[in-house]
Amino acid sequence: MIRVAIADDHPELRVALRLLLSTATDITIVCEASNGREAVRCVKRHRPDVLIMDIQMPEVDGLAAARQIADLRSATSVVLISTEEGRAISRRAAAAGARGFVPKSRLVDSLLLAIETVHRGQPFFLE
Repeated sequence: MIRVAIADDHPELRVALRLLLSTATDITIVCEASNGREAVRCVKRHRPDVLIMDIQMPEVDGLAAARQIADLRSATSVVLISTEEGRAISRRAAAAGARGFVPKSRLVDSLLLAIETVHRGQPFFLE
C-alpha cells in the first residue's frame, strides 16, 4: 500500500485528487493540508510515502515546503504540481528536492504513474 498525502490550498482540488486517487487499489490517503506549513507537519506526523503538493500556496509555498521536507531527511517523496508548465518550473521543483513534477493539466493522465514511479525511488518530471 502506498501512503499518500495531499497538499493544496483549494478544497475543490483536494476533493478531485482524492477521487482520482481512489481509483487505485494500492493507494491510501493518510492526510491533507491546505498550505505548506501544514504539509510539513503532515509529513512529520504521518510519514506518507508520497506527498502531492501544489507549488502556489499560502504561508509556505510548495517549493519552500519541499526544501524543508528534504532537510528533514524524510523518506517521503514529494511530487509538486502547478498550473505552470515547462522546463524552468520542472527544474525549480527538482532543485527544491522534489522527486517529481506534474503540471495540473496532466494530472488525470499522469499522477498515478508519478506516484508509482517516485515510490519506486525513480524521478518523474514532466514539463
